[in-house]
Amino acid sequence: MQNEHQEQGFGTAVSWLTDTVKEAVVRIVKNADEVTREVVATVSGRVKEVVQTALETVTQMGEATSNAARSAIRAVDAAGGDAIKVGVNLVTGTFSGTTEVTVGAVRAVRAVASGVIQGFVDVGVDLEKAAARLAGETVQAAGEVSGNVVKVTRESLSGIASGASGATTDSIGAIQAAVKGAIQAAHESGRDVGQVAVAAVTGSLEGIKKVGDTASDTLQTLVSSAIQAGTAIGPEALQQIRAALTDSIAGVAELLKGQDKGVPPRPGEL
Repeated sequence: MQNEHQEQGFGTAVSWLTDTVKEAVVRIVKNADEVTREVVATVSGRVKEVVQTALETVTQMGEATSNAARSAIRAVDAAGGDAIKVGVNLVTGTFSGTTEVTVGAVRAVRAVASGVIQGFVDVGVDLEKAAARLAGETVQAAGEVSGNVVKVTRESLSGIASGASGATTDSIGAIQAAVKGAIQAAHESGRDVGQVAVAAVTGSLEGIKKVGDTASDTLQTLVSSAIQAGTAIGPEALQQIRAALTDSIAGVAELLKGQDKGVPPRPGEL
């Protein structure tokens, strides 16, 4: 009986922590959307000044959100909770329960995903497994809310890539796993796997750039991950992914031709 009470108390504590962080994120999301609406409503003579102020404000909100998410993961792990489950809930909580993924929510997804991944690194979870689950469940959750799956995929993968790259020198495996997880989730939820693949690859490249890594050196690896995900799903998905990547990302057509022939790309081709 005592153990049961202890477990209930622990569960309540973790739930309170998660809900507190999610409530803070929701407030930040609302603030970001209000800032955006203010910009839209501003007369043309002041647009440039107000836009700059708004962007600075939203950036500061993002940093605070990321730090809050990272701290929440550390606290949950220290209390013996499921850090990965809480991380997924924090990211999807930025838009779950709403009718659409707003501008503020999209920005929050990137910040929260980055903080959550950094928290995962801090507590030593299996980063590849955690990144795949985080990306996949975020794509699934976005699909249940609105048509902004592509935007959410891009922002969440950007956050995962920047968080992983900034927190550990061995991040590429986690980023690859996230790309595959997003594409698999798109397939399972009936979404356009080609467009999600493009969003996953481009979002990851954006996140890697933010921490100073060379995106061109990573493009081949990320494209290969997307192709592997398509191969695992089936021929139709593979064809959609190849076509979408080729049409949307510079250098992919040459890269895929080289892979088909078994010839690696020459330096400077990408």
